Amino acid sequence: MTSKKAMLSLAVWTLVVTTLGGCDLFPKRIEQPRQYASPYPAPKLWAVAPFRNESGTSIVDPARFADHVTQQIQQTPGITIVPVNRVIAAMDAMDMTAVTSLDTAMKLMGALQVDGLLVGTITAWDPYEPPKIGAIMQLYARQLPGGGTALDSRQLTLAGTDPALPGLTAYRQPIATASGHFDAANGAVLQRLTNYARGRAPDDSAAGWRRYLINMDLYSEFVSHELMRRLFAAEWERLHENAERRTRNAERQNSSELHAPSSQNQ
Repeated sequence: MTSKKAMLSLAVWTLVVTTLGGCDLFPKRIEQPRQYASPYPAPKLWAVAPFRNESGTSIVDPARFADHVTQQIQQTPGITIVPVNRVIAAMDAMDMTAVTSLDTAMKLMGALQVDGLLVGTITAWDPYEPPKIGAIMQLYARQLPGGGTALDSRQLTLAGTDPALPGLTAYRQPIATASGHFDAANGAVLQRLTNYARGRAPDDSAAGWRRYLINMDLYSEFVSHELMRRLFAAEWERLHENAERRTRNAERQNSSELHAPSSQNQ
């Protein structure tokens, strides 16, 4: 084939591809779902309590939303999660209707023997397209006897100990918080939803990624993903700041020792 014929064939092929639609012949690579990265150097065991509903509507299923958060954590290597039904059973056994304080969080963590407990509240819920969900989530943590925790020792000195649970120490407040109002009418939220749906929407679905807009259960899954992404980011930042603080303290201590006057008599 001469170079002239080759160029003509290439031009015809390009015209065919353009006419038929290049997206069909050469589909774009779909970004597959990514795993979270645990910020902790050691394995952790967490639990998620049913979310409290303060949205003003009774159609919310707080336990179902906690299930979505649990499923997101299951994708994180290094963190094992307790099933929500086991958390509910433990709460029922203690006549606990909700986790509303450090004291109740500590008691529930002790009953479940977990390192951390996620407690959340749903603040807004609108299932009509474009859907809206508002939520806040907090992570409580405790230190087991013998150590093995990611808690900062400086803050632990300011923490309290529950006399009913000897050897267990916790922060006086949540160690990390994630919150947001996820309105699909917002361009930034919609963009993140589109990215999340890629690789998750089945090929035979006529709605494609838009099914995450019209199915509130799927939209809840997306929101739980965003909450966990924000919470892990907060934990990465907290632990990084703690590491930098320890480094600075060690440097100051070393500097003080070097410049300290000798106690020996001259």
